[in-house]
Amino acid sequence: MPFEQGSKALKSDGHKHTTQTSERVNVPKLPIASEEGFSNVVRDSNQNYWFTKQLSPNHVEVYVFVHSLAQLRTFQVNGKPSFYEYPETICIACEGEEWNGWIYEFSKEDPRMTHQWHVNGIFCDLKRKGNQLIVSSYHVEGDEALLTTFGDSGKKVIPLEVGYSPVNMMIAEEGVYVAALSITASYQDQVLLLDDTYQIKNTFKLDFSPRTIHSWNGSLIVHGINRKTGKSDQLVYICSKTGRQEKFPIPSCELVQCSEQHLTFYNADTKILSIFDHQQKEIVSMRESERPYVSNHF
Repeated sequence: MPFEQGSKALKSDGHKHTTQTSERVNVPKLPIASEEGFSNVVRDSNQNYWFTKQLSPNHVEVYVFVHSLAQLRTFQVNGKPSFYEYPETICIACEGEEWNGWIYEFSKEDPRMTHQWHVNGIFCDLKRKGNQLIVSSYHVEGDEALLTTFGDSGKKVIPLEVGYSPVNMMIAEEGVYVAALSITASYQDQVLLLDDTYQIKNTFKLDFSPRTIHSWNGSLIVHGINRKTGKSDQLVYICSKTGRQEKFPIPSCELVQCSEQHLTFYNADTKILSIFDHQQKEIVSMRESERPYVSNHF
């Protein structure tokens, strides 16, 4: 299975539990007969190597080579996996069969499965806030966006909006942002702002389909797709206090990174890397390049 990559892995959760950037590396000889059928190998901050192999359409074997013990361990998970790294743990979020999701948590110090949770609906995104894991999903039967939290007090499912599917989440000082796509054309796509109890306290309506959300200097940054043209050329800065929106022209591209100074965009067809400056609110450089490798979940 290919590992997902995305700029959402670069964000802090606002509680000093930041995700770590995983790294693709030249790996030592691993105690397996052949690498045929295995995913690309990645390494966590404890120098453990993680990789997967498809067993059936809905079952995947996860392998971890434990660096400190020179030992290979295997685990089975249900569905297509996405890996998220946190200071003490690795979380594997899976899109399972029949509109079910699964979350598996592993210790990094001694890689073993410590928790396994079921998620109602199609898995969308995962974030950590303090001791809580926050999962967004789309519940097909109820046609609604759901938020599920897992923590010391157990599992809690919170309905968000009927007729919407979550896309991306971000944790900020003012709350949890959830980008949501309208399932039907009768509703506008939007970004939801949730309070400390995960109830909706504000909404920001959009005239395009959001794909990724970031923050900078008190502004919410949303990059997405023009529904009429299908191009990823929509970029808007939203004031989190007033809701005022400023849209800026950009070429159709993928947003691969958000830093304190700029946004980095990449067009895979033209192999052009573009830098959009936050202060100047325009593209300040463009050059031919290979796609930069940026990820916080492997």
